[in-house]
Amino acid sequence: MTHKKSFFSWWIFIVCCFISMIGFGLLVNTIGLFFGPISQEFNVGRANVALMTTFQNAAAAIALLFAGKIMEKVNLRWLLTACFALITVSMLSLTFANSLVHFYLAWTIIGICQPIAITLSIPVLLSKWFNQKLGTVMGISLGLSALGGTIFNPIIAEVIKQFGWRGGFVGEAMLIGLILVPLAISIKPEPTTQYPAYGKAMRSSKKVALTGLSLKQALKMPVFYAVAFAMLALQFVSGSVQHISGHITNIGISPITAATVVSGVMIGAAIGKISIGYFLDKFNTKLVLAVYSLFGVIGWGGQAMLRESNLLILAAVILGLGQGVCLVALPYLIRQIFGEKDYSNILSVINMIGAFAMSASVYLIGLFFDQTGSYNLGWMINVSAFALSFIVIMITLGKKESANSDLENS
Repeated sequence: MTHKKSFFSWWIFIVCCFISMIGFGLLVNTIGLFFGPISQEFNVGRANVALMTTFQNAAAAIALLFAGKIMEKVNLRWLLTACFALITVSMLSLTFANSLVHFYLAWTIIGICQPIAITLSIPVLLSKWFNQKLGTVMGISLGLSALGGTIFNPIIAEVIKQFGWRGGFVGEAMLIGLILVPLAISIKPEPTTQYPAYGKAMRSSKKVALTGLSLKQALKMPVFYAVAFAMLALQFVSGSVQHISGHITNIGISPITAATVVSGVMIGAAIGKISIGYFLDKFNTKLVLAVYSLFGVIGWGGQAMLRESNLLILAAVILGLGQGVCLVALPYLIRQIFGEKDYSNILSVINMIGAFAMSASVYLIGLFFDQTGSYNLGWMINVSAFALSFIVIMITLGKKESANSDLENS
């Protein structure tokens, strides 16, 4: 293999890192900075402004129903380019917004593009271009989303301070349009003879191990429903992270400490996503899942029981480590269990289930607080989510090989 040939897989990896940093880190993690300034200008409540993210998330969840099939049939280079271009234009249009309806429409369009451009593009591209080290590259690229959030939040906040929220949207649109659109144009949709994937493909006497399973075949396997349940449960956990700062102040600790606790979650999540990918490549999958699920149990249990600031920060870092199960291990497992044949479609269906769970969790955790005056019920549900997700995957994972044999012969 020539240097040029071997490099292209790593170029795809670099592109995925930028998609994660700017897509998740900028587009997803900075939207809250705009709520206050927009609500002041239009003289409406923040809830009315935040409704645009509800439209975004609902559109994204519905789009996930079709995103996998679209990614199978359309050239990924031009599909990603079109999605990032639409996101850029939608962002720029908001600089001329004179009503909240404009925000709702623009963020609905962004939500439709988001599953293909951001949520699915990274695992789909990496699964095509890496036969080996898939867990490592997936973990690093997805882990950079937290770094992106850390970098872009103060930058966009300063842009909004200096130039207003309209200037903030211009800044975000420029970053997406000038970086992600050209990067999308630069990719090759899949490996070729001239530009092969990194590493040797897994060889097996079983044809199914070489080609993978279709969604229809996957639906006949208990492990599909185990992974789907895990995605539902752990995305519910992910949505509840938004309430951590409220929990910290509710138990009588300062807002500054609350912000530090949230930063601890982000740091833990970055480390967790990067490290779990590496360990999945190096060690037994069940062992890695057990350790990181235990992080989730300990971290969320600590949030429910601890009241000392430093211990709460430590618990936040630990629960952040556990986030690697949902965000890296599950997409990795889906690829390892079901193969590449229908990976984007299977992943999109399972992610859709998770997207609805995440949307519901923000409301439900708040409802539990309103009813009980405490977030502890929500945190104990999160503990149970990690424990049950691990149990159901372990029970069904061992049956995968025999199920694959049955499907191959059917």
